Amino acid sequence: MKDTKIFFTLLIFSIAVALIGCSEPVGSLLHSIDYIKAVPSKSAYGQYDWFKPAEHVKVIGVFGGVEETIDINKVRIKIVQEPGYSGEKEYPVTNNQTGLPLSYTGLKDVVISYNNMEARYSIIVGEPGTGNPGFGNSPGGTGIGVDWPIER
Repeated sequence: MKDTKIFFTLLIFSIAVALIGCSEPVGSLLHSIDYIKAVPSKSAYGQYDWFKPAEHVKVIGVFGGVEETIDINKVRIKIVQEPGYSGEKEYPVTNNQTGLPLSYTGLKDVVISYNNMEARYSIIVGEPGTGNPGFGNSPGGTGIGVDWPIER
């Protein structure tokens, strides 16, 4: 009887640990999440470039003061077109590996949600070919093309 009781106690404990361990990062077992932050590796894109979360942003969770990387597939991401204006539109990223094409130029906000928390940062989308392919790897440079009026 005693052995059966110990066996079931260990079985229930093992199942509980496995379930908790699979659903949350390790740090959350000891501490609740304090906040999340986004660490983008790219912020300038050309029109029609792809925003690929798995390659372009790292999401960090802070658990009791300890930073841990959060799996990109466990977060929800959306792109906000023209943030702050009455006509802003939201485009959800349905697959964080393949991403979302950036069809419209201008300022965008990337909004990342995880565990009822949110982090956001801005990206800029310029004319085709003005994205950031790397540091100094392209003669075109990065940013948005500007047509300056010529005074005569």
